[in-house]
Formats: sequence, structure tokens, C-alpha cells
Amino acid sequence: MNETFKKIVDGLRYNTETSTKICTYESDVGPSDFKFEKTALFRTPRGRFFLAGFGGALSRWSERYENNGSIGGEGLTPIETEAARSFAELHADADTVAEYFEFEDA
Repeated sequence: MNETFKKIVDGLRYNTETSTKICTYESDVGPSDFKFEKTALFRTPRGRFFLAGFGGALSRWSERYENNGSIGGEGLTPIETEAARSFAELHADADTVAEYFEFEDA
């Protein structure tokens, strides 16, 4: 599967090669499982966030197939800062989250 992604969305170019990878999530099932996925959070040089990755037929990257089916796929999806923070809080350590997002002490 491809781990380099480029896509233009709403006139903005997203590119994994020119962006900073913040963290990666890889499911705990094997690549042959329909639920498998590998997804990374990136930040562009201008500060926009996006997810890029690939996965099986029951992952976030699934693609429609024929009438009611789905197959594994890959892609790139821009996300808002709050969604990026949520992803990072789940899949990165505290120092990484603090490096890319505003926070306050409890």
C-alpha cells in the first residue's frame, strides 16, 4: 500500500512528503483483517491538519464496491484542529500533543 499521499481539496494542496507527521495509529489486527487500518496525522507547513492512510473494508478508508459492498482503500482527509487534537490525544504521547496543540494544566 502507498504511504505517500497528495491531494488537492478546496483549492488547498495536502502532501505527506512536505508535511510533518505527528503520530500514527495502527490497528491491533493484521493487514488481512477487514478492520485493519494504518492512519497518520499530519500538519502542513501552513498549519492545517489532515489524516492519511489505508485500511480494510471495515476501516475508515473503505471504498464502496458495486451495490452494497465495500473494499479496502486508502486516502487523505483534511480535518479541523479539534479533530486533530482528539486523534493526537488518543495516539500520541503527552509531549507530542503539547508540541502541536494549545493546552492548559488541570
